Amino acid sequence: MTKKTYSKRRRKAIIGCTSSESSPASEEVIASNEDLLTEILLRLPAKSLIRFKSVSKNWLHLISDSHFAVNHSRRIRNSSMISGLFFYYDYSRSELHSVSLHDHPYRSLPTLSFLDDVGGDHPFWIRSACNGLILCQNYQIVCNRFRKKYVVCNPTTQKFTLLPQLDSLSLLYESLGVYLAFDPSKSPHYKVVFFRPCYQFDIYSSETASWKQITVSECEPLRDCLEGVFWNGAIHWLSHEDVHFRFDVDEEKLIKTHNPPSPKILSVDKTRYFGECGGHLLLIQMRLRNAMGFKILEMDRVSFHWIVKCGVNLRPLISVFPEIDIDARSRRYKFRVLCVVTGVSENDFALVLATAGKVVYYDLKCKTSRVLLDHLPLLNLHASIFQRYPCSHTYQFIESLSPV
Repeated sequence: MTKKTYSKRRRKAIIGCTSSESSPASEEVIASNEDLLTEILLRLPAKSLIRFKSVSKNWLHLISDSHFAVNHSRRIRNSSMISGLFFYYDYSRSELHSVSLHDHPYRSLPTLSFLDDVGGDHPFWIRSACNGLILCQNYQIVCNRFRKKYVVCNPTTQKFTLLPQLDSLSLLYESLGVYLAFDPSKSPHYKVVFFRPCYQFDIYSSETASWKQITVSECEPLRDCLEGVFWNGAIHWLSHEDVHFRFDVDEEKLIKTHNPPSPKILSVDKTRYFGECGGHLLLIQMRLRNAMGFKILEMDRVSFHWIVKCGVNLRPLISVFPEIDIDARSRRYKFRVLCVVTGVSENDFALVLATAGKVVYYDLKCKTSRVLLDHLPLLNLHASIFQRYPCSHTYQFIESLSPV
C-alpha cells in the first residue's frame, strides 16, 4: 500500500465518522475544502488533532498553524472542557498525582517528564494552571543561593518556555505567590504575575517576552490568604472575613471589595475549596470540621459579592463509601474536596473528592457517584499541616493546542 493511498483512506475514515451516510464524493469535497475541513477539525479534541498531524502534509500544516491553535483554544475555552486534574495530596507537594475525568476508567493524563531536560537541583512542581497552560517551578543553587526557575508549558503539546530570570526571584523574597493569567477567548498571550511584599508585582508578558515591575498603592495588609485564583480577568485572594482582594491583570490595579453581611464569609481555615470552574469562581467553607452538609458560593461578576449557588449533602455517600465515615480520633469525616467541576450540563456541578485511597466523582444533581482512581495514599487527618491548610493543591488539565 502506498503512502498516498494510506493517507487517503485515513482521511476518509476520520471524515466519514461525521456522517454514517456520507458518500465518497462528499468526503472528497470536505477533504479538498480547507475552510470546511478547518471547521470540522476545530471541533475535535487537541489530543486527537496531534495524532491527525500524521494523516498528510496538508493536515500537518493546517493543524500546526498558529492561527488554528488560537482558534481551537478559544473554542475549547468556551466549552469549559476539563479533561482531568493534577493534584498534590499533601501541602509539601512531595508527589504529583493525576486523575482523568473521562468516562474511560483510569485513562492517564500526560506527565511533566518532558521538563526534565530543563535542569535544576529539584524536580519541577506545579504552581498555577490556567486554561490548558501550566506554570511550573524548580530551583537550582547558584553561589550558595537558591535561584528559582519558572517554566510555562502545555502538557498536551509537550512544549514549554523557560521564563527570563529575575534577580528578585529567590526563595528569600517570595511572599504571596506566583500566578498564571491566561484567557484564550480574549488573547492568545498569557501573563505571569509574581506578587512580592510591599505590594510590588513582577509581570511577565508572553507578547513582549519580558518582565516589568509595578508598585500599587496599598489597600490593606493581605494576611492569612489562600493561594490566588485567576478568574474574570483578575487574580482573586480570599482574605480575612470582611474583605476580598483582586488584582486586575490588564489594568494593573489592586482592588478591595467589602463582603456584605450575608452570606457570612468565614476565616481562611474554614475553607475547603476556592477555585474556578467553567467560568465560575466558587467557594466552599465549613463552619464545623465534621460537616457533611455545606453550601457552594459563587462570586457575582458585577458586584464581586458572594452568593449562594447551591446546598450540598454528602451523607448519602457514606452508604456507598463507608470509609468516608467519621474518624474516631479527629472527629471529622475522612474526605477532601479536590475540585468542583461542571456536571451533566454547564449549569450543574459535580464534586471530585479524595478519601481513603480513592478519588470519587459525585454529581450533585443526579446524586450519582463513580470511582476515578483507587490507589492513593490514605489521608493523614491528624497531621498539623492538614489542620492549618485543609484545601488541596489541585490544578485543572484542559487539552489545548495553545502555544507557549
